Amino acid sequence: MQHVTCSHFSQRLPTLALGSRELPKKADDFNIILVSAIGGLSPSRNYSEKELNAALQLWILKIGGNFGVDHVTLRRYLVDAGLLARDSTGSRYRVQSSGHQFTFDSEILSLDLSALLSAGKEERAERKRQRQTKIQDA
Repeated sequence: MQHVTCSHFSQRLPTLALGSRELPKKADDFNIILVSAIGGLSPSRNYSEKELNAALQLWILKIGGNFGVDHVTLRRYLVDAGLLARDSTGSRYRVQSSGHQFTFDSEILSLDLSALLSAGKEERAERKRQRQTKIQDA
């Protein structure tokens, strides 16, 4: 079973969110995206479909806008991966603590994803400045 570590997650999420134009095909990267989508959800409560949709739409706006996925498809991926459990009527959802298709460090859920992306943007801008300086100096 695949395991996503906190350090790998922190390294890959900015790269994926800032550089991809579709959902990743590699299972490891795809799982990182899925875990990031449940990061803002509380594992101790049930969500109505409307509440969950709003949370997933917010994730798409802040993090997943480049992936070309809508909240309904994302919700299905999360349920299929075992990260979300749906009740028998399909009207209530809950973050699953176990039974996932993969495992991940629990600390991931408490990371500040906006800060990770901001740091990733700054890092990219710095690399770009360094490349431009090299070109100008050459």
